[in-house]
Amino acid sequence: MNDTNKLVEIKPPLNLENGDGSSTMWWLLIVLLIAGAALLFWALYKPTQPNPGLKPDEVAQRKLREAWVLLGTPVLFIEATADILRVYLEERFDAHAPERTTEEFLSELQSMPQMTGEQKELLAQFLKYCDFPKFARLDSTEEECRQLHTVAVKIVNETAPTLPGSLPPRIEPPHMNS
Repeated sequence: MNDTNKLVEIKPPLNLENGDGSSTMWWLLIVLLIAGAALLFWALYKPTQPNPGLKPDEVAQRKLREAWVLLGTPVLFIEATADILRVYLEERFDAHAPERTTEEFLSELQSMPQMTGEQKELLAQFLKYCDFPKFARLDSTEEECRQLHTVAVKIVNETAPTLPGSLPPRIEPPHMNS
């Protein structure tokens, strides 16, 4: 008789855990959520090639509109909004905002004649508040995130070069369905 026709007994599945595998499922879900958040953050803020047709304020306004998708994750939302504003200010005023600490940038800010004292103070408060969730691990509310976004939009609108007689564009937050 041929050995290939001989039946082999089926072995039971390996028991890799003492539980039902639910802890593995939770870890897999956590890893997938973290990977998804990282991918979303990268997609929104990946280095883009400068668009010769868009001015820095137009790019910042577009990115601020796109940042609304992060509203459900306050830390990411605040970090993204602050980064958008820092990059805008760097491009608009030839400042070195992204590479500097908040204190270093605010010190450089004092010598910028393009911004009013009120705008400088508003920006200082904005950047200092944005540092709290990042360094102090404080959770911001959705309302606080919306207020920070409004301040960022205001700074971009007020510092954007304007044509005589034109009003800056208005960026509206998404409306929540009640």
